Parts: sequence; structure tokens; C-alpha cells
Amino acid sequence: MSTQMIENEEICKKERKHFEDVCNSFRQYATFMKYSRMGKTKKVELLPLKQQKVLPRWMIPNTTEHQERQKILQEAELRNQFFFDCMLKHAGQKNSQDYEESLEDGSDIGYVHGQRISWASQDTMDKVSSVLRSIARDWSKEGASERSMSYKPILDSIRRYVPVDTAPIPPRVLVPGAGLGRLALEIYSLGYEVQGNEFSLHMLLASDFILNACTSAKPFFLSPYLQSSKNVSRSVDPARQLIIPDCDPASSLQSHMIDAPDDAQPDFSMAAGEFIQIYSREDQFEKWDVLASCFFLDTAPSVVEYIQVIYHLLKPGGLLVNFGPLHFHWSGPPLRPDSGHFDSYLKKNSFLDSRYLQSIDISWEDIREILYNCGFEVLEERVGMKSRYAADARSLRITDYRCIYFVARKVQPT
Repeated sequence: MSTQMIENEEICKKERKHFEDVCNSFRQYATFMKYSRMGKTKKVELLPLKQQKVLPRWMIPNTTEHQERQKILQEAELRNQFFFDCMLKHAGQKNSQDYEESLEDGSDIGYVHGQRISWASQDTMDKVSSVLRSIARDWSKEGASERSMSYKPILDSIRRYVPVDTAPIPPRVLVPGAGLGRLALEIYSLGYEVQGNEFSLHMLLASDFILNACTSAKPFFLSPYLQSSKNVSRSVDPARQLIIPDCDPASSLQSHMIDAPDDAQPDFSMAAGEFIQIYSREDQFEKWDVLASCFFLDTAPSVVEYIQVIYHLLKPGGLLVNFGPLHFHWSGPPLRPDSGHFDSYLKKNSFLDSRYLQSIDISWEDIREILYNCGFEVLEERVGMKSRYAADARSLRITDYRCIYFVARKVQPT
């Protein structure tokens, strides 16, 4: 067997394991939540009786009020698990009903149809909670105001600069970091051809289910903020229900296609994978009229590389429409006086993903210059536009981002 074949087989094994780990995290959601709830009760039991006596009745174990509150929380856990089970079934995967937990021997191993599996990592379970919050942002009425903050400027710009009614064929719009697909769907429903791109398998499984199998006629009732324990105003707030989805995705996909001839029907698709790997290929060069970037540019290990790839994939005169902060997700630890040479710094932090050690935090002023140097002209920009991201509207702490909005046009090389 050749070295290349061995490497490809190893990659396939890693991908299969990652897929199974993601599915496990969704299967095990209710069990993790149950044990988290049990842990909180145990902590209360460890309090001195003098402290326990002044607690609200629902917090005191073995009281009627405590049992009633536990029932409310358990029902919320099962609501969310039911959604995930339907999602897994739609993807052709085993769900929590095929899952038997076995903890009597103190093992960290569970079983699916008699096959031993490990419990999901906390990092993977945190991604499940992020999916729930993203569902609230993209597919609930409560999330509408937040969507309006960030999606509306993008939608308005696309319609203004690239009107679909004057184009001989539907303009092609790429939406990287598409998440659960709401922005991509909103653009598509205006008559554009759209491709969403998403790297997170957690998000891809959820978006596929919502876009292709969910309807407002038979909605789900979810408690997206159930894991919240900090900055909670009312103790029942995390368990509150939201209706998902707030619109019918299938109808939105078809509504604008009624009067269009077959050869002018725009396409809607989702591409799974890392942005650079997919769109730096030559078959993507000059294929897109617009790239709609929402809370995306700062997810780059190298924002320079993102901009260069965006330039190449856009047609001459194509637009980059951006809205988002400069949070820089891959921002790594600083070089310290005791780090020694830079090689020692790299060695000391070698346990981190290498992207944390390569990322450079860049100001908007410098990004603007990079845009010009890469061949763009900035047509429009606003700094400090208020927005939020997957915020719980009832939380005592909500982060307001002061975002950068700009429209940049690819200038044809001279």
C-alpha cells in the first residue's frame, strides 16, 4: 500500500470518528443536562443547614417545589433532545432512543446496540449549546430583532448594488460561515443563486434538518438557553420555550420561483468544508458576483489570506459585502519576557492548534489598506454599527458589538 493511500485512509478514519463524535454529542445531550442538574442539587446539599434554610423552596432538595422545578427542567431537556433525535433520524443516524447509558460501574463508557462508545467531550457538548443558541438567533421570532441588526444591511446592499431584476441570469452569491442558513435563505428568496459554506458539522447537521425537513405548520418547541446559569434574572427563564422555525423554509425556497422559466431558476446549495480549501481552487475563480460576509472575516486564521481568496473567487466588479466585529477567533497567547526566543514560544505552546500561533490581530484601518492592496475599492463603510450575536434577550449580560460594515468592489486588474 502506498504512502498516499495510507494517508488518505487515515484522513477517512479521522473524518468518520469526528462525525461519530458530533452525532454522539447530540445523542447524549439530555443525559449531560440531567447530570449537570444533579450536580447542582448535590452542591446545595453540601451547604450548611443554616444556609439551606434561607434558600427559595424550589432549591431545597426533596421539597415539593424542588420536584416541580426539576420536572420543568427535565421537560425542557427532553424537548431539546426530541429535536436532536429528529435531526439525527433525518441524517440517517442513530438517536438517543438507540442509546443505553451505563454508569453503574462508574465507567465513562456508554453503549449503542451493545457497542461501547465514549462520552462526548465538554468542548463538543459546548458546541451543542451553541447550536441551540444559533437556532434561536436564526429561526425564532425572538431572534428577529438580532437578525435585523446584521442581516438587513447585507440584504439591502446586495439589492442596491446587484439588482436581480435587471440581470439576465440570477447573480451568484456566496455566504461563507453560513451557520444555520437563514441569511443564505433570505438572499435566495430575493431571487439570487446562493451557496452557503459552513465548516462546523454541528451546524451542518442542524441546518440541513431545518432547511429540508422543518415547517412552521408543525413546529418544534425548544429551550435554547437551558444551559444558562449566569446572569439569569428569573430562575425559570432558561427553560422558556421558543417556537422553531418562525417561517416555512421550503415555502421560502419556492416562493420566488413560481413565474421564473426553468432555465432561469436559481440554485440553492450548502458546501461543507473549510473556506480556504474549497474556494482557493481554480474552478472557483471569478465564479461569484457577491460574497456576503456576516460575522465571518474575523474567524480567519489569516484575514489576509481570506481577502486574497475572496478577490480571486469574485468576478471582475464583484462585491464583498461585510458586516461584523474584529474579534479574531484564533488570537493566540502573547510572547512573554520569559518565553525566550520565538522558537521557544512556539514549542511551549505547541499543545495549541497551530492557527492560534499564526493569527495576527489587525485593525479595520489596516484591513482597509489590505483591501486596496489586494485590488478592491471600498464603496461604502460604516464603523460602530450595533449588533449582537446569539444573545439571550432576558440575560442580565448582553454583549453589544460595534461592527464594521463595508462594501468593497473588485477592481479589474490593469
